[in-house]
Amino acid sequence: MPPPQARLPWELEEEILTRLPPKVLVRFRTVCKQWNSLFNDRSFIYNHLSLPRPQFILLTKYTIYSIDITDPTMKLLERHTSRLGLCLHNANITTCDEFLFFNYPRPWEKKTSLWNPWLRQVKWINLVVDKHFDVFGLGYDNSRPEKVYKMLGYMRCPSKVQTINSYLQRVSMEVVDNVYKMLEYFRSPPEDQINVYPDRVVIYECAFQTLRFIDTPDEDMPMSETAKSSHVSLNGNLYWIACNRQTREYFIQSFDFSSEIFKPVCLLPFQESPSCDEHVLAVFKGDRFSLLMQCYLTRKIEIWVTKRKIDDTEEVVWMKLMTLTATNLPKLFNKLYGVSYFIYDKTLVMCCGDDESGKPCIYIVKGDTCNKIHIGADLNSLASRITWFSHCAYVPNWTSVPLEF
Repeated sequence: MPPPQARLPWELEEEILTRLPPKVLVRFRTVCKQWNSLFNDRSFIYNHLSLPRPQFILLTKYTIYSIDITDPTMKLLERHTSRLGLCLHNANITTCDEFLFFNYPRPWEKKTSLWNPWLRQVKWINLVVDKHFDVFGLGYDNSRPEKVYKMLGYMRCPSKVQTINSYLQRVSMEVVDNVYKMLEYFRSPPEDQINVYPDRVVIYECAFQTLRFIDTPDEDMPMSETAKSSHVSLNGNLYWIACNRQTREYFIQSFDFSSEIFKPVCLLPFQESPSCDEHVLAVFKGDRFSLLMQCYLTRKIEIWVTKRKIDDTEEVVWMKLMTLTATNLPKLFNKLYGVSYFIYDKTLVMCCGDDESGKPCIYIVKGDTCNKIHIGADLNSLASRITWFSHCAYVPNWTSVPLEF
């Protein structure tokens, strides 16, 4: 009779599993119930999220790619998108904690979805609304033990007045038991129109199909397209860079989905920056902010990070992480398809369009050196066929997309 197999101590077993890549852990879910429960444990997820190297997700018109960067090489992998079944042109992609959030702003088809490309899981949120509706971002109520997802969006109203009840008949979402809320805006038509709504914020609770208006100063509303494409999600809330119209101070604005209010978080660490300088906000190490600032004239890049994790109890303190002065840095201001980036091993990794061709490129910047890699240059001339793209930085994980919101 063979001797019983010795098992490692559970603490060591957990430590080993923490260091494995997500695609391996997905296969290990069926090994035993203890491992499967561990992979769903919130503390294990956050411990694992602090270890993997972020990647980029790149959308082209019909295909989605993940881009894994190991300086000086790049691995481009096509993701299975048959379940999406859509032309992705003009789709907007952002993140909401563990998931990718897609918004398809088509006048004839309003769809959003949560997606985990590594698990090939998609959850559709169908919005039956007219062409004037647009989604800003996704978040959830972090004051509750379960995640209650909500949307922040806005509506460009038609010129004729509609009652709230008639509007509600035209707005719906696929929800089953849980309570979801959608935040929308009603934008006024031209002044020469009559019987119109003023600009107002509302909360839409999908489970109850109710609208509640929120009185909000106009300057709090995230109406700019720049904020729409460059906001970040952290702990269920949305954050973006804003500018005070009176003082011209740059600060981080947020929308708290639990209290359902807009509120300023902190000033940026520099205020002398002119409007043509580029500022890009990102999540750093899962619970903090990083901020990229590029001088328009010199192209010098500064990376700032918050000293402590972001919450409502502590004052935000910034510290400069690095200054990058490579002579061949791209000009980031006013990039047609935006800039996404992450910091890993004291290296800045960016995705944006080439200064001359506009085609997507990866820039790996460390100290005074900058290495540029053209995406798809060696993949059957993929680069020459990309006429539109959207992108974001994303940390691979194995968290299952909820079947019910």
